Amino acid sequence: MKYILLLILTVNISISNAQKLYVWCPEHVEAPVRNDILRSDTVTIAFFDARILNKKSKIECNSEILTDKIFEQIKQVYPNIFFIKDNSLYRSKDSINTILKIGISAYHAGFGTDISVGIGMVGGSLSTMILPKGMWNASTTFYTEITDRKKSNKETISNIGSQDNIWGYKSARKALNESYNKSLQQLLFFIDQNI
Repeated sequence: MKYILLLILTVNISISNAQKLYVWCPEHVEAPVRNDILRSDTVTIAFFDARILNKKSKIECNSEILTDKIFEQIKQVYPNIFFIKDNSLYRSKDSINTILKIGISAYHAGFGTDISVGIGMVGGSLSTMILPKGMWNASTTFYTEITDRKKSNKETISNIGSQDNIWGYKSARKALNESYNKSLQQLLFFIDQNI
């Protein structure tokens, strides 16, 4: 039993050291349109992609496409607000208009092992069993800040998604979309409360 535990631990350490991250473009989310929210001034959105992806990562959606998709989704949800995208203002302290800063620190999926431990009878003796289970785990994290002349509010939005490795990469994409959808919904609620 000790040897099996040692083997599983060694395999997990070697897999984690060579972790390959996967990034796909997010699917379009059907979010309710907020027609009742109006703004007379322009709202500038500035993105900063702070993700650190290793060389082994498989990236099918680069930073520009990801930020464009989030920007287009926000514009679609708030049709009565004029948004412009200007990433150069992310580090700016002063702005004439209302500015929404969105820092992306995580948007990726990776494969991991969920290990369950069980206790049972084997051959009439009490024994522990280790049951490894392959899982796709995804994370989406946004650091958001909205500032206008009167106030400034910040919020960290972070969600994970996990799927069994039944369909391979399809399960990974599903986990990534799950985490993205939750984070996007919280981002929209943050905008609702502060715009």
